[in-house]
Amino acid sequence: MMSMTSKLALAKRRSGLTSAELSHRSGVPLSTVNKILSGQTTHPAPQSLERLCQALDISMGYLLDDSIPDELFLSAQCEGNGLHYLSEQEWELIRDYGVLTVQGRQMVDALLEMLLALSPLPLPTGRRRLLLCLQPAAQGHRGALMDSFDFGVLDVPADPITERADFAVLLTDGSITPVYTPGTMLAVKRGEVATNQLGFFLLNRELFPRKLSRSAGRTKLVAINVSYKDIPVQPEDELTCMGAILGAVRDYIRLPKGSTPADFLYSQRLKL
Repeated sequence: MMSMTSKLALAKRRSGLTSAELSHRSGVPLSTVNKILSGQTTHPAPQSLERLCQALDISMGYLLDDSIPDELFLSAQCEGNGLHYLSEQEWELIRDYGVLTVQGRQMVDALLEMLLALSPLPLPTGRRRLLLCLQPAAQGHRGALMDSFDFGVLDVPADPITERADFAVLLTDGSITPVYTPGTMLAVKRGEVATNQLGFFLLNRELFPRKLSRSAGRTKLVAINVSYKDIPVQPEDELTCMGAILGAVRDYIRLPKGSTPADFLYSQRLKL
């Protein structure tokens, strides 16, 4: 665990402030700031610490409690549950959740519940795993609407494709035929795609299985099926890569709708 001095120095580095800028923002004399940061002053005045905390956007509790890990430098007061310390990543998740629509929050809640239930991934017998599945439920102007996806769980063989996959997506159009045909369950790995690699892309909240092409300052989503037009991406468009397509998922079993992975695991144990 880190000391008060170390946490102050870390918070200062994260803020990007110089000692002089921190002094100006907090109102604490520069000589006092330097003595505290260097450890020369071992028992700073509470008023000085409070001003430094305000300037660095950290809490006094975080600063003075050596048992709180250094990465949990943000705090949030939750009604009925007291004060919680958060990492920067946790705070970003909370911030993003706050700007979602009601429908978006419902999707995140359902997805989170399913992911939590998926925590015991290995099945009791055989080399199999459970994999989150996304299935488009409504069509937008050109692609599947991301806001209307249904979520499910697949029991899949653990092979080189599914072991690398983060989730699966049911292919509903023919844009990448003949490589993969509609109705194929595709394993997807989160992250950016390599050159000429197939992936799933969100363009203005619509989902497209395509290749991403960038040349001569132009970006477009390229279809393999020549009967589908390539989609130019304009500077004002919102483009996100959901992940790279690893291959088809074979011999999968779809868990009954409404059941949880825990229900499925229990049913498998009953068969032993």
